[in-house]
Amino acid sequence: KFDLHRPILEYVPWFRMETKFRPITGHDLLTHSSGLPSIPNVFLTDPAALHRAGFAPGEHFHYCNMGYALLGHVISAIDSRRYSEAVRERILKPLGMAATEPLINEAARERMTTSYVALHTDRPYPRMGALTEAPYIIFDEAAGSIASTAHDMGLYAQMLASGGSVQGKRILSDESFRLMSKAHIRAEEFGPTASYGYGIAVDTMDGHRILRHTGGMVSFMSALQVDLDEGVAAWASINAMQGYRPNPVAAYALKLLRASREQKPLPEMPKPNPAERFENAADYAGIYTAPDGSKLEFTAEGERLFLASGGRRLAVQSAGGDTGLVPSDGWELFPFVFSRKKEKEKRRDSSASAASRPAVIEVAHGPRWFSGAAYDGPKTFAAAPKEWGVLTGHYHNDSPWAESFRVVERKGRLWVDGVTPLAPRADGVFALEDGEGESEWLAFSDIANGKARKCKLSGLDFWRVDAE
Repeated sequence: KFDLHRPILEYVPWFRMETKFRPITGHDLLTHSSGLPSIPNVFLTDPAALHRAGFAPGEHFHYCNMGYALLGHVISAIDSRRYSEAVRERILKPLGMAATEPLINEAARERMTTSYVALHTDRPYPRMGALTEAPYIIFDEAAGSIASTAHDMGLYAQMLASGGSVQGKRILSDESFRLMSKAHIRAEEFGPTASYGYGIAVDTMDGHRILRHTGGMVSFMSALQVDLDEGVAAWASINAMQGYRPNPVAAYALKLLRASREQKPLPEMPKPNPAERFENAADYAGIYTAPDGSKLEFTAEGERLFLASGGRRLAVQSAGGDTGLVPSDGWELFPFVFSRKKEKEKRRDSSASAASRPAVIEVAHGPRWFSGAAYDGPKTFAAAPKEWGVLTGHYHNDSPWAESFRVVERKGRLWVDGVTPLAPRADGVFALEDGEGESEWLAFSDIANGKARKCKLSGLDFWRVDAE
């Protein structure tokens, strides 16, 4: 019923999009390589608006939730029933997943556990930050509308570990499972050695072939690990959205299962990763100076980094890579983004020795920029176009999926949350320079009292709020 390499518009001719590249296929959507944006709904609020492909299909891996939502509509079109009904009849019932719902709605609400989200949604979430009870949602998109139990997910994991069948009952044909578990495109978003199949990451662990994926709803975070060579799998979930996915838990469980089956000593439990551990902290220590003469001072003690602020030392939490958080004293709205000297011949991974890592030369915090002792570039920059001044500010959407972001100006450029730079296009739209083509974009409108009051993020509506 479904040809992976036919244009997707042959199945859903009503889908509104434009592209200067070849037609997008089901293969492109399944491998997150279509070039379409991830953020918006399939059906845009503006009836004249079109989704836009930012790069040629197959050119980049760019995770695209909207593409999977579209695939759900494809399934409805070719199977002549609702997506949720197709999932129930084709997957859940044959696997015996009787406690699982393929549609999150009011009918299942009383069966679901209480879950939690960050109390503050307009800033980066710090480790062990405050939580509040999550709002209930109704969700029916194929990008993730499964409500399940640990038992039922065990049945699903067994099916994957067995190559598409459970207890002799085949859910996927050998050929379909081969296509699903094949490495079609590099997916470094999942890790330096990861690729992507159809709906799942393909990787190796200790020399074994691994399928793995994580998933996050508004308030639940889950992880799945499957060892194809050993035929074992593990799944873990947490009922709080904390910027954390329990992938290390599932990976360790997989190693335990494998060691047990092989009758080998059990692997050592992974060491705890404290919130205030900052790898290579000494790299970031020093005094950084802004063009106006104000300074930031960071000091290091072992694997801890501190910011001097108001006569106190504030611990800096690692936010991954060269990024840190200080969730207090007015620093909580933006991360600290450190940058290193660009030296192609030197290794940039965190495991490299201090001598081989490029020096940290500057740090940014929202609209502010500070240079370090090793910085030897310009310290003044051409001003941003005057008309960009109406665009900076705080934009919000009431959806628990969307929430807030801030646009700031720094070094003559516009940035989203002080992290992702914006590149102006000839049509007045700004592309997010996220390293994955130009799929995501911002467009501002409704100028009133000297400020843009509305913004579209890849087609999703946000409105200015007069809050810092």
